[in-house]
Amino acid sequence: MMRHISVIGAGVGGLATAARLAQRGYKVDVYEKLPRCGGRAHIIEDRGFKFDTGPSFVLMPDFFEELFGYCKKDINDYLTLLPLDIHYKIFYPHGQTLTVFRDPHKTKQELERIEEGSARRYDSFIEEVARMYALTRPLLYKCFTPDKLLNPLYWGLLGKLKTYKTYWQIARQFFKTKELAYAFTFEAMFIGVSPFHAPAFYSIITYVDHVQKIYHPQGGMYQIPQALEKLAVELGASFHYQEEVRSLKSTKSSVTIETERNRYSQEAAVVNADYAYARRELLGENLPRYKYSCSTYLLYLGLKKKVKNLEHHNLFFSYDLDKNLKEIFEDYILPQDPSFYVHVPTITDPSLAPEGKDIVYILVPVPNLAHHPARHSDYEQKLRQIIFDKINLVIGERIENLIEVQHSFYPQDFIRRYNIYNAATFGLAHTLMQSAFFRPPNLDRRFKNIYFVGCSTQPGGGLPPVIASSRVVADLIAKTDTM
Repeated sequence: MMRHISVIGAGVGGLATAARLAQRGYKVDVYEKLPRCGGRAHIIEDRGFKFDTGPSFVLMPDFFEELFGYCKKDINDYLTLLPLDIHYKIFYPHGQTLTVFRDPHKTKQELERIEEGSARRYDSFIEEVARMYALTRPLLYKCFTPDKLLNPLYWGLLGKLKTYKTYWQIARQFFKTKELAYAFTFEAMFIGVSPFHAPAFYSIITYVDHVQKIYHPQGGMYQIPQALEKLAVELGASFHYQEEVRSLKSTKSSVTIETERNRYSQEAAVVNADYAYARRELLGENLPRYKYSCSTYLLYLGLKKKVKNLEHHNLFFSYDLDKNLKEIFEDYILPQDPSFYVHVPTITDPSLAPEGKDIVYILVPVPNLAHHPARHSDYEQKLRQIIFDKINLVIGERIENLIEVQHSFYPQDFIRRYNIYNAATFGLAHTLMQSAFFRPPNLDRRFKNIYFVGCSTQPGGGLPPVIASSRVVADLIAKTDTM
């Protein structure tokens, strides 16, 4: 039986896999470049402000519960997930707003203000995406290869999931105005792709958003990687921080891992480093012509006081969202009038800032660096002013005058800090030909003892799919050992 396994990277996927394997009785060593766990789900602590730097919300809590259950633990001993009564608020460019509530009746009242009859169509839309979710969810715990398309069992599924349509086209079937169509497809940008390019089945994100609700972990999003690290350590996994892996070599019976400090030979390795980076830099391979997700410019502000009129999650839409999406995903130029996301977690969780103060986390989708190598910092002042002007109209004062602490994070920083190839924040783009059967599998047949976990492998990006991928990997390894 395979007994000793290395995990490369202590992001959420690596942490979850380490915990599962340790639970199964494997000796697990985790090697991480950074001084602490989390990967992109990291934290900045400065003068009493705690800025979560990665994911900012929890969807599909049952995936988290499954992980802890797999490890014979109670999630409530590690995490407290708080449901939000107000999911998010959308600010349209001409002063109109749309608030999405936990209570669907309140949401439908909001929809009717924008488009008469949309409440009824909303019910039909939710029914359609619920159908897709029911078909898709079992697939999230499976590893597919393109040859499995030869299995007739999957042929009908391709039609049922409407793979011939886009996320945007599904929404437009139900909503007449672009304002509402965008309100039900913006989630595509949280997996780094345009709703005009994402396949229709990614509308399941909208389903879980509206039906399964949005949660916040008490103490901030960084509680998630910390909880997973604690779980893995309790089960026997060992962590080696500030020990970056430099190369991987596979033989029939072992994997040689070379780090900054040492060389190790173990029976198998699970790669939680960025997939494209790992294949190119660690395994020395030439990459296929992948399509990559967008990048992001991030701004973390610690404010001297509380601000008004913002919710926990907020979206500010561009005056011309079609043009904004084209600039990012087709023209690969910096957006002149960006849409952006504003996270104010202190509305729900005051523990993240000193008493009476607020955190404002701003995320702006921008092109990745595959096509746009320019320094985004050169554009920062203009970008900040556009963003601040829009926020100031909402809060009724100048946010510039309230800043006590600030940090910026540029696309180049994703490469420098996290080894993210092309600074593609969300990894490989979620296009049709990079989804499901066509997304890189968790086990590459050329490397019998190297496995992949994370947002660029199956089933895809986002915390719940990454957690699902950790189960796929753990089960693949266990199955190999019993063969």
